[in-house]
Amino acid sequence: MKKILVTEDDPGLQDIYRIILERAGYSVSMYSNGNDLLQNKFELPDLFLLDKQLSGTDGLEICKFLKSQPSTQNIPVIIISATVGIQKLVDSVGADGFIEKPFEKKYLLQILEEHLQKTSAL
Repeated sequence: MKKILVTEDDPGLQDIYRIILERAGYSVSMYSNGNDLLQNKFELPDLFLLDKQLSGTDGLEICKFLKSQPSTQNIPVIIISATVGIQKLVDSVGADGFIEKPFEKKYLLQILEEHLQKTSAL
């Protein structure tokens, strides 16, 4: 079972992500902020799904950190955001992709699967 680590500070969205991802057959680790990630206090997932707008350190800073660490640099990082021009921002921190809010459940799962398949092929 593929494991997805999600950072999202909104409890309602945490529930939505958990339901969508678990029903699709993924194991989910949920974090409400990036503190544990920045201290490497987590089990390595197959993919990171980071909300850009987190309280404290935002998802872009977390992504930059993850991509600088040997243990996580090759794990796909997908940023979720409602920010206009998010593509330039995610490119600047080395994220593997992004999903703009609002999004369709089908699109979320499609993007995740595409990135998980790329890493499985390596």
